[in-house]
Amino acid sequence: MQNDGVPDGWDYVATPGWPYDQFRGEPPLVDLGHLKMPSHFTGIAVGKKVRATVALCFRADPQSGVQLVSVMTGDTGADFGLEAVLEAAGIATWKHAAFMQLVNSSATEWLGETLAPQADQSASPFEQKKEEARRLLAPLFGLLPAQQTPGQRRSLTPDHLTNVAEVYREAHKQGRPPTVAVAEHFGVSHSAAAKWVGAARKQGQLGPVAKGSRGSVEGD
Repeated sequence: MQNDGVPDGWDYVATPGWPYDQFRGEPPLVDLGHLKMPSHFTGIAVGKKVRATVALCFRADPQSGVQLVSVMTGDTGADFGLEAVLEAAGIATWKHAAFMQLVNSSATEWLGETLAPQADQSASPFEQKKEEARRLLAPLFGLLPAQQTPGQRRSLTPDHLTNVAEVYREAHKQGRPPTVAVAEHFGVSHSAAAKWVGAARKQGQLGPVAKGSRGSVEGD
């Protein structure tokens, strides 16, 4: 784990994605200043002296910046995980540390692809972080209603539909078929993705369907 800028007594790993999908798929990239960042990512704080494993789920947006949207604990026996994290440092510190880890991983991955694009390489920095995150949060995954393997039915929680809307909107901005992008991101059929998009629209996460169009005002 990288611990630059992290309070003493803590390990910290930041990875693209959220725990709801066990960090599968690749979140779309968004522009933050001169940098590109995953639209959503997680910082996982692990106490060295206190029993606490806490997942801080962030969303990145070009207009509003990086915001904390959810907090989960990966240790079902921890009574004070979030309190311990906040006592060690404010959210701004944890957010900045996650941001810098992702920036450094992006640079490392880009250099690897540029300097040795055909070489056999070990897992990319992002994949290594995802594996570490899955290990740290393993006790949590069985408790999440949205947890599933490809092909299984998924509970349409508000958080999951928010994730669907993020992928949909970003794909539309990039000129890609958004519903297809949702299907590919979550590893489901186009019909399942279309149902999720419809549910996200009903929840107000996406714009209304325009008459005579094949989809919402964001595209289809």
